[in-house]
Amino acid sequence: MRAYGRRGRSGFHPVSRISRWKPPVFQRGFNRLNALSDGVVAIAITLLVFPITDLATAEPGANVLMIVNQHSGKFITFFITFLVIAKLWVDNHALYRDVKAYTPPLMWTHIVWLLAIVFITFPMDVLSSASDTNFPNSAVYVGTLLLATATLLVEYMIALTTPALQEKDVNLRPGFIRSIVDVIAVLAAFVLTLTVPQWGLKPLLLLIVGGILGRAMGYWFGKRRTGDPDRHDE
Repeated sequence: MRAYGRRGRSGFHPVSRISRWKPPVFQRGFNRLNALSDGVVAIAITLLVFPITDLATAEPGANVLMIVNQHSGKFITFFITFLVIAKLWVDNHALYRDVKAYTPPLMWTHIVWLLAIVFITFPMDVLSSASDTNFPNSAVYVGTLLLATATLLVEYMIALTTPALQEKDVNLRPGFIRSIVDVIAVLAAFVLTLTVPQWGLKPLLLLIVGGILGRAMGYWFGKRRTGDPDRHDE
């Protein structure tokens, strides 16, 4: 055991090789990864409208305002989820706009992010037909959102620690800071949906506060470190 990790007769040095291992960087196929992301997000957003269109076919000839009034919960959940997915895509786009290649860890982390984007349509569909105060409806919804924001944070960490992935003259730190604040805000909302389920989706209001705070902290941090907070990360 003592000799393990030291150079033997064959020159094998497992400990040092493991410590020096770096994932391969690929530029070829990067555009396909971006295309896959855009396609998955587009499909997820399209799926959101199905519960609403079903209302029109279920009540032919009904007044639009009456349908909206009778099923206001479905429409509110639809708009909330649409904005959530849109924000997740914008935040992810801000990262990948400044990245020119990928590694296997980055690719698989991004696939988990896509999984969260697709799955969030399921709890959204449940919430559109049931009360958001019924445990654990809101918790599953916010938990899926937490998975998406956490994986984006991991993607930022991978990109920051792998300079070969970055475009020239970019500043990923403001986006990284915003991602940290987003995770904290969603985590707090998730805890509230678990401990105070009668609040429903109201804890998601923390995302507004987190977005403003994250933006301010990202700007301050970028300006303090580089003098140009959002050069390519706006």
